[in-house]
Amino acid sequence: MQWKNTAHRFGALAKFFHWTSAAAFIGAYIVVYYVIWFLDEDAPNFLPVLNIHWVLGVLVGVLVLPRLVWRMLDVQPDDPPGSALEHKLAHAAHWGLYGLLILMPVTGYIGTSAATDFGLFAIPSFRDTAAFDWLASIFGFTWESFEAPVDVVHHFVGKWVAWGVVALHIAAALYHHRVRKDNVLTRMLP
Repeated sequence: MQWKNTAHRFGALAKFFHWTSAAAFIGAYIVVYYVIWFLDEDAPNFLPVLNIHWVLGVLVGVLVLPRLVWRMLDVQPDDPPGSALEHKLAHAAHWGLYGLLILMPVTGYIGTSAATDFGLFAIPSFRDTAAFDWLASIFGFTWESFEAPVDVVHHFVGKWVAWGVVALHIAAALYHHRVRKDNVLTRMLP
């Protein structure tokens, strides 16, 4: 098993970050849509199931920093044949994905008023942290005035931006595999 990337293939650590982040990100979506479509807010299992969404979101957020550090430290596989414009668009799309992997967990965490329970430990809600108290004292807002706009951003990006960016990423990988018949998809497969 090769841990580091080469000019032709991603290494095991990059693949681990990619597929774990992808599974947690997509899993968080599946859980939250299950909550939205099938659970009533008064149902006894509403918060425990929603907590799974929060756990997966925190996992995405925790993975993104070491993933970015590893990306900067390790060699990146060569770009496939294509124009300079295609390469710039592909790189912009990848950085857009990284932006989502940061923005969604951050806005999800700071806009949630309940702790995230991992079973063995819990992460307190942002509302219950010294960081929130400090920001509230500086800017003079309440939890209600802070949470509402953060929630709007989280829900708007989740409903209208993330799906498009993720779908574009998947479509591009399949285009490279099926149409161009290059190794863009296979070099990231386990």
